[in-house]
Amino acid sequence: MMAEARPHCYRCDKPASMCLCGHLTPIPNEVGVHVLQHPRERRHPLGTARLLRLGLASVSIHGLQMEGRSAVCVPVSLPQGAALLYPSEDARDLASLTVEERPKHLVVIDGTWAQAHRIFRDNPWVSALPCYRLAPDVGSRYRIRIEPRLECLSTVESVVAALRCLHDDLQGTETLISAFDAMIDDQIAASKKSSTHFHGKRTSGRPTNHIPHALLASDARIVVAYTETAPPQRGDSGPPFRLSAVSLDGEVFDRMVQTKNAPDAYLSELMGLESQALDTAQPIHQVMAEFREFCEGSRCRLPRGGLAKKALLQRTPLVLVSWNVKTQRWLEERMGDATCISLKAVWANISRARVPALDKLVGTLGLATEYLPVTGRAGRRLSQAHAMTRHILDGANAA
Repeated sequence: MMAEARPHCYRCDKPASMCLCGHLTPIPNEVGVHVLQHPRERRHPLGTARLLRLGLASVSIHGLQMEGRSAVCVPVSLPQGAALLYPSEDARDLASLTVEERPKHLVVIDGTWAQAHRIFRDNPWVSALPCYRLAPDVGSRYRIRIEPRLECLSTVESVVAALRCLHDDLQGTETLISAFDAMIDDQIAASKKSSTHFHGKRTSGRPTNHIPHALLASDARIVVAYTETAPPQRGDSGPPFRLSAVSLDGEVFDRMVQTKNAPDAYLSELMGLESQALDTAQPIHQVMAEFREFCEGSRCRLPRGGLAKKALLQRTPLVLVSWNVKTQRWLEERMGDATCISLKAVWANISRARVPALDKLVGTLGLATEYLPVTGRAGRRLSQAHAMTRHILDGANAA
């Protein structure tokens, strides 16, 4: 018997229980807003462009079409006098413009900071637009994911701040921010509910039956790991070129690995690697020795009433957690004394459903990710896997 689908609002494209329509009344903005939307943002559960579509009288959403793996896009027809909201090197501060200097149409890029950067860099029809920037006094209200820079606001926050600069007396912009807050609140509430009932009706028996016992052990030293590997050459991928990890108590490990399959310029930018990052790469045996030392760092515990000398001999079990099975197997081959677990496999057993990409799952669950001092995509993925690990453990404890 098929499960009944949840009621859905097709106007705001949210579940009916999280409908945002009641929060929004179109604002009569004189400056037209044109959103260039990255393909990955169209169905993102926390995308904010939908709020602009419902909350502004003059707005156009342009879904970008990209050519292959590059960020080159099919040009979009924009009106004369359009200006781009983007913090390029020569961008002017919107708040400093006179009434005569204000643009009549505002173009914004809807995507992550890295996606927006590539779209700006690789498309002359975008970068040729006059650029303006914001200088916000506070960071983003986006409590679910962390932006890399203070001026990196969500799309709706950026547009609201810009419209306030470009209109002398524009009423109603606070409703867009209220709807944005409501969307985030709903996701966080759904996450808390999911933490308590995350096993749902699809699983049978005790919730913890679907989680490896090693992960639930009270004395386990849990380390979340993430690896990045360049595409293989002649069928041999070799070791990953990066190994990053974080313990549940926040200790961080991050090393570059010497490998014949180092990423090319395209992959380096896709993964957010700094140009000199690979210069610090070390031989794999050295990286693994340091990684073992990192994992051993907190594996000694002091028994109640015991002596510190004896505690040094009492080692806690090591559990290495990764999102995908490929990393799990790679760690199993090199960390024989550890229990290696794939979070994706664990979540598949818990949910009894097809598991989406990690970033989409974290967004759907409304999980808050913590900042980690790991640059680029590795930092984001590691933070997301860390959040999923805590979510699973919190759900098991609540059950």
